[in-house]
Amino acid sequence: MNCRRCFSETFRECCTNLACAPFFLLALAFYAFYYCWPYTTQLPYHMSVAVVDADHSPLSRRITLSMQSSPNLDVKFVTRNREEAIGAMKSEQIVSIIGIPPNFERDILAGIPSAMTLVSNGAFIVKSRSSIAGAGGILSELATEAIAEELMRDGAKPSTIIRAAMRAPALIVQPMYNTIGGYLNFVVPIVFMIIFQTLMLCGSGMLFFTLFSATPMPKFLTLAIKYPVNLLSMQAAIFCICFIWTLLIEGLIFYLHGINSFQNVFSTILMGLTFSLTISSLGILLGLLFRSAPYIIPAVVMSSIPSVFISGNLFPGENIPLLMRIFAWFIPATPGSTGMVRASQAGATVFEIMPYIFHLLMLATLYLCVAFFMCHFLKQKYLYCSNN
Repeated sequence: MNCRRCFSETFRECCTNLACAPFFLLALAFYAFYYCWPYTTQLPYHMSVAVVDADHSPLSRRITLSMQSSPNLDVKFVTRNREEAIGAMKSEQIVSIIGIPPNFERDILAGIPSAMTLVSNGAFIVKSRSSIAGAGGILSELATEAIAEELMRDGAKPSTIIRAAMRAPALIVQPMYNTIGGYLNFVVPIVFMIIFQTLMLCGSGMLFFTLFSATPMPKFLTLAIKYPVNLLSMQAAIFCICFIWTLLIEGLIFYLHGINSFQNVFSTILMGLTFSLTISSLGILLGLLFRSAPYIIPAVVMSSIPSVFISGNLFPGENIPLLMRIFAWFIPATPGSTGMVRASQAGATVFEIMPYIFHLLMLATLYLCVAFFMCHFLKQKYLYCSNN
């Protein structure tokens, strides 16, 4: 009876308490429908690039001059040394490297297919896809004009010039980290897990803050402090809300946005269950930690943006300092977002996502053990409540 009371009272508070209901219901609904819309028409402007001219021919120089005069490209320098350009990208002086291959002019004038390359910074997560597409369009336009002018100066036939104008040299784009080269089907699902985690933890923290601040303290909260099974009932109520939202987001919301989801139904549901379990467990722990001070929102929100980058999903993990990677291991969204993208967007099997499942289960166990340990000390402080 006490377990049922703790569950029902907690669920009711989550949905009606004005301090936490906006996080559990309204805020997540707003993000679910409007999160990715501002980025759908995003285009790059004035991109800083370096040109690696391995041909060093009149045609390559003409293309380079055209790029330097383009209002959409900011050519920082032109070099023959590709390592110099890579060093500039690593030091964040440029965001892209445009490569003109050896014998480019010779191949073009001989009618041999040739290609320029564009390497974009993988850390440019929000505009990476549109940046590559936008720069590719600029390169095709500039290269086509320069090639047509060069053919005209070389005395080529008008038909040859027209064919060159209609067929620009190929631009080879090979994503090396975000291998699907997408925003909607790669970045949005990952970042949304961080947003989901942030809102659920803020809601849990504010729930416990209002319950501990009430006078007298609610009876179901004192029961949860005294008996771990009742604390699990409170955690189960938050878990149900998390799991319902997980299924709704991965199902209806992503479907409306045109995002691949539920590519493997069983794996997606299993990831949703374990991720919701871990989030609700951490929510209980943070609620007990921030029970008497409204610091939960600043603490969680300030950690949400770093969580995106140190998770190793949007930025290569080997480029992240070891201490930050260790901290990321204790954040549910690190294994949760990785496993969910593989299961829901890529169709991974249960066996393939099992390491992330185990990671989440270990975190959930750790959070609950610490929460039970805290309840042991809170019994003495709030012992008077048990007599009410």
